[in-house]
Amino acid sequence: MSAPTYEDANVMLQLSRWAAQVGLEDASTFIWSDNFEEDYEAFKKKYPWGSQEQMYATRVCTVFETMAALWVNGLLNQKLISDWSAVDMVWDRIKNYALGVREQTGNPKIYEHFEALAKAIAA
Repeated sequence: MSAPTYEDANVMLQLSRWAAQVGLEDASTFIWSDNFEEDYEAFKKKYPWGSQEQMYATRVCTVFETMAALWVNGLLNQKLISDWSAVDMVWDRIKNYALGVREQTGNPKIYEHFEALAKAIAA
């Protein structure tokens, strides 16, 4: 694995700023709370589409999918991501939601990069 570069750090800082702007902190607080339903069917029942909680879950997945898309395309260093963020832990917490959305929409590409990055970091 190559060493992170200053360009990697710059991209990560820009990503971090964007994540803060879109409210990742509140979304992360929700997914780590006792109110988060890990079972997708229970989640949908408790938090219907369009609810604040559903938007929080989507926001977490979107931010991590964006980070992972940069990684997949060689624009962000995996070691830096691993040192900066617990991608695999976040995936483990929210994967049932992400996979449920993927199945419900019938789109196998939804959150595929997030999943791949989590698996790569966990390996």
